[in-house]
Amino acid sequence: MKKESRHVWALLLAAALTPAGMITSLAAERTISSVTIRIDSELEAGSTLPGIGWSNAGTSEQASDGEILVTNSSRKYDITDAEWTTSTSKTMGVGDTPEMKVTLTPRDEGNDEYQFKGTYRSSNVSVRYGNFISASKKDGNLIVKLRVRAIEGTFAPPEDAYWKDGSRGTARWEEPEEGGTGKYEVVLKRGSNKLHTAETTSHSYNFYPYMTREGTYTFRVRCIAKSGKQEDYGESSEWVESDEIYLAEEDVSDGSGQNNGGSGTGPGSSAKVGWQRSGNTWYYYYPDGSYQKNGWAQVAGKWYLFDNDGRMLTGWQNRNNQTYYLTENGDMVIGWVLWNHRWYYMNPTQDAFLGCMLRDRWATVDGKTYWFTSDGSMAEGWYQVEGNWYYFYPGSGHKAVNTWIDTFYVNENGVWIR
Repeated sequence: MKKESRHVWALLLAAALTPAGMITSLAAERTISSVTIRIDSELEAGSTLPGIGWSNAGTSEQASDGEILVTNSSRKYDITDAEWTTSTSKTMGVGDTPEMKVTLTPRDEGNDEYQFKGTYRSSNVSVRYGNFISASKKDGNLIVKLRVRAIEGTFAPPEDAYWKDGSRGTARWEEPEEGGTGKYEVVLKRGSNKLHTAETTSHSYNFYPYMTREGTYTFRVRCIAKSGKQEDYGESSEWVESDEIYLAEEDVSDGSGQNNGGSGTGPGSSAKVGWQRSGNTWYYYYPDGSYQKNGWAQVAGKWYLFDNDGRMLTGWQNRNNQTYYLTENGDMVIGWVLWNHRWYYMNPTQDAFLGCMLRDRWATVDGKTYWFTSDGSMAEGWYQVEGNWYYFYPGSGHKAVNTWIDTFYVNENGVWIR
């Protein structure tokens, strides 16, 4: 027998004598590089969170009304659990984005053993109709935390709009038990004429200053968006109409919130409320007939400055050793101001120094660093600050860092290295 033949027979004999249980096929380990999860939901504002169902590749279930279904179309892993991390006892509102965690378990397919890698980010976890938060590996499974898309809907209307007893023009209403926003739009009408519209977070509004003629008055009120999310995903509620109230001639307002015969204290007629113009000067009146003077007042979310005589001011103004800039309409500017070919920056921070000109200080704006000089103007070109030389790009004004300016190098802090 040839030598080669003896080797072949030896191998066959060894295979025949090996127990069957010792012959194993080597499974291929395959890493799951990306994950896709789909969320089908019909969540409704004003209700609590329902149970979560889930299905894996090969099923055709669909989310039913008011329920939520998490699905997976991959044959590399299965959804084995899903639960809310947001409290299930909380009543959901318009714009809410409840959160959950989903457990994924790798599959074994034939000779392939799938496994999750150590780290997953938003670039390799796709959540359809939702948003990825984080993912972590535990006992071979992948725990994915995600956020359901914002709940859309119509705000619940206020309840029981009525006129306050004993008052001539105070409108009142009740907050809805669920699905409200805490913000309302109210409209005063005399007959079919709309007289005044306002927005408020209160449950009442004094319309009397606008009830200046004899007649029958009504008002209506509805819930409107209070937050940005509510504006994006919600719709204002239906209007709720009040009953009627009749004002006789002797009971009507003179426009200042008082009966006829009351006298105002500001320039011109007392029957004025809000902005009033006299010549080229603007004044701001309150319902009691007084008017704003000698200081700041916030009107419709904007700040205005008035002198000792109540005149609205414009342009550059100094108050308490601080400098402000007011537009030709009188409202205070925050952020950038271009004046005489120089840039200035007015403090945008909501604090006691809102709108103040920045002087002798650094400021970071949109991720870039600037220096504002003693007169408030933005530094440009080479400029010395606290003993160090820096370069600020002409025009844009932001500080150069970690680069060469001609033959001069500035380090990561922007300091010129000699």
